[in-house]
Amino acid sequence: MQKTDKIKSVKSGLRLLRLGWFCHNFMLILPVIVLIYTQKGITVGDFFLIQGLFRLAAFLFEIPSGYMSDCLSRRRVLISAAAVATAGFATVAMAHGFWMIMLGEGLLGVSSALFSGTMEAYTYDLLKRNNTQQEFLKEFGEVATYGNIASFVATVLGGMLYAVIGGDSLLWTETTIAGIAIIAFLFLPELTEVKRVVNHKSALADAIGITVRTMKKTKLRNFIIFPALFGAFTIMLLWILQPIMETVSVPVSLFGIYVGVNQLERAILSKYAYKICDKLGNLTISVLSVLSVALCITAGILALHINNMVVIYILCAIVAAIPPLQALVGLQYNTLIHHCIKSTERGTVISTRAMVSTVFGAIILFASKFLVDGFGLTTALGCALVATVFLFRALHKVAIFIKD
Repeated sequence: MQKTDKIKSVKSGLRLLRLGWFCHNFMLILPVIVLIYTQKGITVGDFFLIQGLFRLAAFLFEIPSGYMSDCLSRRRVLISAAAVATAGFATVAMAHGFWMIMLGEGLLGVSSALFSGTMEAYTYDLLKRNNTQQEFLKEFGEVATYGNIASFVATVLGGMLYAVIGGDSLLWTETTIAGIAIIAFLFLPELTEVKRVVNHKSALADAIGITVRTMKKTKLRNFIIFPALFGAFTIMLLWILQPIMETVSVPVSLFGIYVGVNQLERAILSKYAYKICDKLGNLTISVLSVLSVALCITAGILALHINNMVVIYILCAIVAAIPPLQALVGLQYNTLIHHCIKSTERGTVISTRAMVSTVFGAIILFASKFLVDGFGLTTALGCALVATVFLFRALHKVAIFIKD
Protein backbone atom coordinates (compact mmCIF):
# COMPACT_ATOMS: atom_id res chain seq x y z
CA MET A 1 0.00 0.00 0.00
CA GLN A 2 1.37 3.43 -1.00
CA LYS A 3 2.06 6.02 1.70
CA THR A 4 -0.72 8.32 0.48
CA ASP A 5 -3.17 5.39 0.42
CA LYS A 6 -2.17 4.48 4.00
CA ILE A 7 -2.83 8.04 5.16
CA LYS A 8 -6.22 8.06 3.43
CA SER A 9 -7.21 4.71 4.89
CA VAL A 10 -6.26 5.88 8.40
CA LYS A 11 -8.25 9.11 8.10
CA SER A 12 -11.24 7.31 6.59
CA GLY A 13 -11.12 4.59 9.23
CA LEU A 14 -11.03 7.08 12.09
CA ARG A 15 -14.00 9.00 10.66
CA LEU A 16 -16.06 5.83 10.34
CA LEU A 17 -15.10 4.70 13.85
CA ARG A 18 -16.30 8.04 15.25
CA LEU A 19 -19.60 7.80 13.36
CA GLY A 20 -20.25 4.20 14.35
CA TRP A 21 -19.33 4.77 17.98
CA PHE A 22 -21.52 7.90 18.07
CA CYS A 23 -24.56 5.93 16.88
CA HIS A 24 -23.87 3.01 19.21
CA ASN A 25 -23.63 5.31 22.23
CA PHE A 26 -26.69 7.43 21.42
CA MET A 27 -28.49 5.94 24.42
CA LEU A 28 -31.75 7.79 24.88
CA ILE A 29 -32.86 5.48 27.69
CA LEU A 30 -29.86 6.15 29.94
CA PRO A 31 -31.38 8.86 32.20
CA VAL A 32 -34.62 6.90 32.72
CA ILE A 33 -33.50 3.29 32.33
CA VAL A 34 -34.36 2.33 35.91
CA LEU A 35 -37.85 3.79 35.50
CA ILE A 36 -38.41 2.00 32.18
CA TYR A 37 -37.22 -1.35 33.50
CA THR A 38 -39.24 -1.16 36.72
CA GLN A 39 -42.33 -0.34 34.62
CA LYS A 40 -41.60 -3.53 32.69
CA GLY A 41 -42.05 -5.57 35.86
CA ILE A 42 -38.76 -5.72 37.78
CA THR A 43 -37.50 -4.25 41.08
CA VAL A 44 -34.59 -1.84 41.57
CA GLY A 45 -32.64 -4.74 43.04
CA ASP A 46 -33.46 -6.82 39.93
CA PHE A 47 -32.02 -3.97 37.86
CA PHE A 48 -28.66 -4.31 39.62
CA LEU A 49 -28.84 -8.09 39.18
CA ILE A 50 -29.56 -7.74 35.45
CA GLN A 51 -26.65 -5.33 35.08
CA GLY A 52 -24.49 -7.92 36.80
CA LEU A 53 -25.75 -10.59 34.38
CA PHE A 54 -24.96 -8.17 31.54
CA ARG A 55 -21.36 -8.25 32.72
CA LEU A 56 -21.43 -12.02 33.05
CA ALA A 57 -22.49 -12.31 29.40
CA ALA A 58 -19.70 -9.92 28.45
CA PHE A 59 -17.23 -11.96 30.52
CA LEU A 60 -18.03 -15.19 28.67
CA PHE A 61 -17.31 -13.58 25.29
CA GLU A 62 -14.37 -11.32 26.16
CA ILE A 63 -11.46 -13.64 25.32
CA PRO A 64 -13.12 -15.31 22.28
CA SER A 65 -14.00 -11.93 20.79
CA GLY A 66 -10.50 -10.50 21.26
CA TYR A 67 -8.90 -13.64 19.86
CA MET A 68 -11.24 -13.59 16.84
CA SER A 69 -10.19 -10.01 16.15
CA ASP A 70 -6.52 -11.08 16.18
CA CYS A 71 -6.99 -14.18 14.00
CA LEU A 72 -9.93 -13.40 11.73
CA SER A 73 -10.85 -9.75 11.21
CA ARG A 74 -11.20 -6.80 13.55
CA ARG A 75 -13.52 -5.10 11.08
CA ARG A 76 -15.90 -8.08 10.99
CA VAL A 77 -15.94 -8.30 14.78
CA LEU A 78 -16.94 -4.62 14.95
CA ILE A 79 -19.74 -5.19 12.43
CA SER A 80 -20.97 -8.17 14.46
CA ALA A 81 -20.82 -6.12 17.67
CA ALA A 82 -23.05 -3.41 16.18
CA ALA A 83 -25.51 -6.00 14.85
CA VAL A 84 -25.80 -7.82 18.20
CA ALA A 85 -26.29 -4.48 20.02
CA THR A 86 -29.13 -3.57 17.67
CA ALA A 87 -30.75 -6.95 18.34
CA GLY A 88 -30.32 -6.39 22.08
CA PHE A 89 -32.10 -3.03 22.06
CA ALA A 90 -34.93 -4.52 19.97
CA THR A 91 -35.33 -7.39 22.45
CA VAL A 92 -35.54 -5.01 25.42
CA ALA A 93 -38.10 -2.91 23.51
CA MET A 94 -40.35 -6.00 23.16
CA ALA A 95 -39.65 -7.25 26.69
CA HIS A 96 -41.81 -7.41 29.77
CA GLY A 97 -40.60 -9.10 32.91
CA PHE A 98 -37.24 -10.23 34.20
CA TRP A 99 -36.31 -12.94 31.69
CA MET A 100 -36.91 -11.02 28.46
CA ILE A 101 -35.10 -7.98 29.81
CA MET A 102 -32.26 -10.23 30.86
CA LEU A 103 -32.09 -11.72 27.35
CA GLY A 104 -31.86 -8.27 25.81
CA GLU A 105 -29.22 -7.20 28.29
CA GLY A 106 -27.37 -10.47 27.63
CA LEU A 107 -27.16 -9.57 23.93
CA LEU A 108 -25.94 -6.10 24.87
CA GLY A 109 -23.32 -7.76 27.08
CA VAL A 110 -22.11 -9.89 24.17
CA SER A 111 -21.94 -6.75 22.03
CA SER A 112 -19.94 -5.00 24.74
CA ALA A 113 -17.44 -7.88 24.74
CA LEU A 114 -17.13 -7.78 20.96
CA PHE A 115 -16.45 -4.05 21.06
CA SER A 116 -14.21 -3.88 24.14
CA GLY A 117 -10.86 -5.18 22.94
CA THR A 118 -11.47 -4.82 19.23
CA MET A 119 -12.21 -1.08 19.09
CA GLU A 120 -8.93 -0.18 20.74
CA ALA A 121 -6.89 -2.82 18.92
CA TYR A 122 -8.31 -1.68 15.58
CA THR A 123 -7.56 1.98 16.35
CA TYR A 124 -3.99 1.35 17.54
CA ASP A 125 -3.06 -0.83 14.57
CA LEU A 126 -4.84 1.48 12.13
CA LEU A 127 -2.54 4.25 13.39
CA LYS A 128 0.46 1.91 13.04
CA ARG A 129 -0.35 1.73 9.33
CA ASN A 130 1.26 5.17 8.90
CA ASN A 131 3.50 5.05 12.02
CA THR A 132 1.38 7.38 14.17
CA GLN A 133 0.58 4.91 16.99
CA GLN A 134 2.22 7.28 19.48
CA GLU A 135 -0.90 9.43 19.01
CA PHE A 136 -3.19 6.63 20.21
CA LEU A 137 -4.25 8.36 23.44
CA LYS A 138 -5.22 11.48 21.48
CA GLU A 139 -6.94 9.70 18.59
CA PHE A 140 -8.78 7.04 20.60
CA GLY A 141 -9.70 9.75 23.07
CA GLU A 142 -11.28 11.54 20.11
CA VAL A 143 -13.26 8.41 19.17
CA ALA A 144 -14.36 8.03 22.79
CA THR A 145 -15.33 11.71 22.84
CA TYR A 146 -17.76 11.18 19.97
CA GLY A 147 -19.35 8.34 21.94
CA ASN A 148 -19.59 10.48 25.06
CA ILE A 149 -21.04 13.44 23.14
CA ALA A 150 -23.64 11.05 21.74
CA SER A 151 -24.45 9.89 25.27
CA PHE A 152 -24.71 13.49 26.48
CA VAL A 153 -27.05 14.61 23.69
CA ALA A 154 -29.12 11.43 23.99
CA THR A 155 -29.32 11.82 27.75
CA VAL A 156 -30.65 15.36 27.52
CA LEU A 157 -33.16 14.35 24.83
CA GLY A 158 -34.04 11.03 26.47
CA GLY A 159 -35.48 12.53 29.63
CA MET A 160 -37.70 14.87 27.59
CA LEU A 161 -38.73 12.29 24.98
CA TYR A 162 -39.64 9.77 27.66
CA ALA A 163 -42.29 12.15 28.97
CA VAL A 164 -43.71 12.55 25.44
CA ILE A 165 -43.47 9.15 23.71
CA GLY A 166 -42.96 6.70 26.59
CA GLY A 167 -40.38 4.01 27.28
CA ASP A 168 -41.14 1.52 24.46
CA SER A 169 -41.05 4.14 21.70
CA LEU A 170 -37.83 5.46 23.17
CA LEU A 171 -36.32 1.97 22.96
CA TRP A 172 -37.37 1.52 19.31
CA THR A 173 -35.83 4.89 18.45
CA GLU A 174 -32.66 3.70 20.17
CA THR A 175 -32.71 0.49 18.13
CA THR A 176 -32.96 2.38 14.83
CA ILE A 177 -30.04 4.67 15.61
CA ALA A 178 -27.91 1.74 16.81
CA GLY A 179 -28.50 0.06 13.44
CA ILE A 180 -26.73 2.93 11.65
CA ALA A 181 -23.49 1.84 13.34
CA ILE A 182 -23.63 -1.42 11.38
CA ILE A 183 -23.51 0.55 8.11
CA ALA A 184 -20.60 2.72 9.31
CA PHE A 185 -18.49 -0.29 10.31
CA LEU A 186 -19.21 -2.06 7.01
CA PHE A 187 -17.08 0.55 5.23
CA LEU A 188 -14.06 0.35 7.58
CA PRO A 189 -10.73 -0.56 5.90
CA GLU A 190 -9.57 -4.12 6.60
CA LEU A 191 -6.34 -4.59 8.61
CA THR A 192 -4.95 -7.77 7.08
CA GLU A 193 -1.37 -6.93 8.12
CA VAL A 194 -1.98 -7.74 11.81
CA LYS A 195 -3.58 -11.15 11.36
CA ARG A 196 -2.34 -13.75 13.86
CA VAL A 197 -1.24 -17.11 12.42
CA VAL A 198 -1.11 -20.21 14.68
CA ASN A 199 0.50 -23.39 13.34
CA HIS A 200 1.22 -25.78 16.19
CA LYS A 201 -1.58 -25.40 18.72
CA SER A 202 -5.35 -25.09 18.90
CA ALA A 203 -7.01 -21.69 18.92
CA LEU A 204 -8.32 -22.31 22.44
CA ALA A 205 -4.88 -23.20 23.78
CA ASP A 206 -3.35 -20.19 22.05
CA ALA A 207 -5.95 -17.75 23.45
CA ILE A 208 -5.63 -19.16 26.97
CA GLY A 209 -1.85 -19.01 26.69
CA ILE A 210 -1.92 -15.30 25.81
CA THR A 211 -4.24 -14.58 28.73
CA VAL A 212 -2.13 -16.55 31.22
CA ARG A 213 1.11 -14.89 30.05
CA THR A 214 -0.52 -11.49 30.32
CA MET A 215 -1.69 -12.00 33.91
CA LYS A 216 1.67 -13.47 34.97
CA LYS A 217 3.47 -10.25 34.06
CA THR A 218 3.38 -8.13 37.21
CA LYS A 219 3.38 -4.80 35.42
CA LEU A 220 0.62 -5.70 32.97
CA ARG A 221 -1.42 -7.38 35.71
CA ASN A 222 -1.43 -4.24 37.83
CA PHE A 223 -2.18 -2.04 34.80
CA ILE A 224 -5.25 -4.25 34.29
CA ILE A 225 -6.47 -4.70 37.87
CA PHE A 226 -6.41 -1.10 39.12
CA PRO A 227 -8.58 0.49 36.38
CA ALA A 228 -10.86 -2.58 36.44
CA LEU A 229 -11.52 -2.19 40.16
CA PHE A 230 -11.89 1.58 39.81
CA GLY A 231 -14.38 1.07 36.97
CA ALA A 232 -16.43 -1.35 39.10
CA PHE A 233 -16.91 1.32 41.77
CA THR A 234 -17.84 4.00 39.24
CA ILE A 235 -20.43 1.84 37.44
CA MET A 236 -22.12 1.06 40.74
CA LEU A 237 -22.17 4.76 41.63
CA LEU A 238 -23.59 5.65 38.21
CA TRP A 239 -26.50 3.20 38.52
CA ILE A 240 -27.24 4.04 42.15
CA LEU A 241 -27.65 7.74 41.33
CA GLN A 242 -31.19 7.36 39.96
CA PRO A 243 -32.53 5.44 43.01
CA ILE A 244 -30.92 8.06 45.28
CA MET A 245 -32.60 10.92 43.38
CA GLU A 246 -35.94 9.08 43.39
CA THR A 247 -35.69 8.43 47.14
CA VAL A 248 -34.93 12.08 48.01
CA SER A 249 -37.69 13.35 45.67
CA VAL A 250 -35.56 15.00 43.01
CA PRO A 251 -38.00 15.75 40.12
CA VAL A 252 -37.78 13.20 37.28
CA SER A 253 -37.41 16.11 34.86
CA LEU A 254 -33.97 16.78 36.40
CA PHE A 255 -32.73 13.19 35.96
CA GLY A 256 -31.68 13.92 32.38
CA ILE A 257 -29.75 17.01 33.45
CA TYR A 258 -27.77 15.14 36.11
CA VAL A 259 -26.98 12.23 33.82
CA GLY A 260 -26.31 14.71 31.00
CA VAL A 261 -23.68 16.46 33.12
CA ASN A 262 -22.18 13.03 33.74
CA GLN A 263 -21.95 12.30 30.01
CA LEU A 264 -20.67 15.78 29.12
CA GLU A 265 -17.89 15.40 31.66
CA ARG A 266 -16.97 12.02 30.15
CA ALA A 267 -16.73 13.66 26.73
CA ILE A 268 -14.47 16.44 28.01
CA LEU A 269 -12.21 14.01 29.89
CA SER A 270 -11.93 11.75 26.83
CA LYS A 271 -11.18 14.69 24.53
CA TYR A 272 -8.40 16.09 26.70
CA ALA A 273 -7.13 12.89 28.36
CA TYR A 274 -3.74 13.16 26.65
CA LYS A 275 -3.28 16.72 27.86
CA ILE A 276 -4.41 15.92 31.41
CA CYS A 277 -2.02 12.95 31.58
CA ASP A 278 0.86 15.10 30.33
CA LYS A 279 0.05 17.91 32.77
CA LEU A 280 -0.70 15.99 35.99
CA GLY A 281 1.04 12.67 35.44
CA ASN A 282 -0.32 9.15 35.80
CA LEU A 283 0.26 8.78 39.55
CA THR A 284 -1.41 12.07 40.51
CA ILE A 285 -4.45 11.24 38.39
CA SER A 286 -4.73 7.80 39.97
CA VAL A 287 -4.53 9.13 43.55
CA LEU A 288 -7.06 11.91 42.93
CA SER A 289 -9.43 9.45 41.24
CA VAL A 290 -9.46 7.07 44.21
CA LEU A 291 -10.03 9.91 46.67
CA SER A 292 -12.88 11.15 44.47
CA VAL A 293 -14.64 7.77 44.68
CA ALA A 294 -14.58 7.95 48.49
CA LEU A 295 -15.97 11.51 48.28
CA CYS A 296 -18.71 10.38 45.89
CA ILE A 297 -19.89 7.56 48.15
CA THR A 298 -19.92 9.90 51.16
CA ALA A 299 -21.98 12.45 49.21
CA GLY A 300 -24.52 9.75 48.33
CA ILE A 301 -24.91 8.75 51.98
CA LEU A 302 -25.34 12.36 53.08
CA ALA A 303 -27.92 13.05 50.36
CA LEU A 304 -30.15 10.31 51.81
CA HIS A 305 -30.09 11.85 55.29
CA ILE A 306 -30.33 15.61 54.72
CA ASN A 307 -33.63 17.50 54.42
CA ASN A 308 -32.34 20.65 52.72
CA MET A 309 -33.15 20.28 48.98
CA VAL A 310 -30.46 22.76 47.90
CA VAL A 311 -27.81 20.69 49.65
CA ILE A 312 -29.33 17.50 48.21
CA TYR A 313 -29.07 18.91 44.68
CA ILE A 314 -25.39 19.69 45.28
CA LEU A 315 -24.67 16.26 46.75
CA CYS A 316 -26.42 14.54 43.83
CA ALA A 317 -24.30 16.65 41.48
CA ILE A 318 -21.18 15.32 43.21
CA VAL A 319 -22.43 11.74 42.80
CA ALA A 320 -23.05 12.45 39.10
CA ALA A 321 -19.66 14.09 38.59
CA ILE A 322 -17.33 11.34 39.88
CA PRO A 323 -18.15 8.25 37.72
CA PRO A 324 -16.98 9.97 34.49
CA LEU A 325 -13.42 9.80 35.84
CA GLN A 326 -13.53 6.19 34.64
CA ALA A 327 -13.18 7.53 31.08
CA LEU A 328 -9.91 9.26 31.96
CA VAL A 329 -8.51 6.40 34.04
CA GLY A 330 -9.51 3.86 31.39
CA LEU A 331 -7.79 5.73 28.55
CA GLN A 332 -4.76 6.39 30.74
CA TYR A 333 -4.15 2.73 31.59
CA ASN A 334 -5.21 1.38 28.20
CA THR A 335 -2.47 3.47 26.63
CA LEU A 336 0.10 2.13 29.08
CA ILE A 337 -1.03 -1.41 28.24
CA HIS A 338 -0.93 -0.88 24.47
CA HIS A 339 2.70 0.25 24.62
CA CYS A 340 3.64 -3.05 26.34
CA ILE A 341 2.08 -5.60 23.96
CA LYS A 342 2.45 -7.04 20.45
CA SER A 343 0.04 -6.28 17.60
CA THR A 344 -0.70 -9.95 16.92
CA GLU A 345 -1.86 -10.37 20.54
CA ARG A 346 -3.41 -6.94 21.03
CA GLY A 347 -7.07 -7.90 20.73
CA THR A 348 -6.71 -10.83 23.12
CA VAL A 349 -4.74 -8.86 25.72
CA ILE A 350 -7.20 -5.96 25.69
CA SER A 351 -10.06 -8.45 25.96
CA THR A 352 -8.29 -9.98 28.96
CA ARG A 353 -8.27 -6.52 30.52
CA ALA A 354 -11.96 -6.12 29.71
CA MET A 355 -12.70 -9.59 31.15
CA VAL A 356 -11.14 -8.65 34.48
CA SER A 357 -13.06 -5.38 34.47
CA THR A 358 -16.26 -7.26 33.72
CA VAL A 359 -15.72 -9.68 36.62
CA PHE A 360 -15.13 -6.87 39.10
CA GLY A 361 -18.16 -4.97 37.80
CA ALA A 362 -20.37 -8.05 38.03
CA ILE A 363 -19.27 -8.77 41.61
CA ILE A 364 -20.01 -5.25 42.84
CA LEU A 365 -23.36 -5.12 41.03
CA PHE A 366 -24.47 -8.54 42.32
CA ALA A 367 -23.54 -7.38 45.83
CA SER A 368 -25.46 -4.14 45.26
CA LYS A 369 -28.58 -6.11 44.27
CA PHE A 370 -28.75 -7.92 47.61
CA LEU A 371 -27.66 -4.95 49.70
CA VAL A 372 -30.15 -2.53 48.11
CA ASP A 373 -33.09 -4.95 48.21
CA GLY A 374 -32.26 -6.41 51.61
CA PHE A 375 -30.87 -3.47 53.58
CA GLY A 376 -31.44 -0.26 51.63
CA LEU A 377 -29.38 2.36 49.79
CA THR A 378 -27.56 3.68 52.86
CA THR A 379 -26.20 0.25 53.81
CA ALA A 380 -25.18 -0.45 50.21
CA LEU A 381 -23.24 2.82 50.05
CA GLY A 382 -21.73 2.25 53.49
CA CYS A 383 -20.41 -1.15 52.41
CA ALA A 384 -19.03 0.42 49.24
CA LEU A 385 -17.18 3.01 51.34
CA VAL A 386 -15.60 0.27 53.46
CA ALA A 387 -14.70 -1.66 50.30
CA THR A 388 -12.63 1.27 48.98
CA VAL A 389 -9.78 -0.22 51.05
CA PHE A 390 -9.31 -2.66 48.13
CA LEU A 391 -9.10 0.27 45.73
CA PHE A 392 -6.42 1.95 47.84
CA ARG A 393 -4.51 -1.33 47.97
CA ALA A 394 -4.64 -1.68 44.18
CA LEU A 395 -3.41 1.90 43.87
CA HIS A 396 -0.45 1.11 46.11
CA LYS A 397 0.55 -1.83 43.91
CA VAL A 398 0.26 0.00 40.61
CA ALA A 399 2.04 3.13 41.91
CA ILE A 400 5.37 1.27 41.68
CA PHE A 401 5.10 1.25 37.89
CA ILE A 402 3.65 4.73 37.25
CA LYS A 403 5.73 7.04 39.43
CA ASP A 404 5.86 10.40 37.66
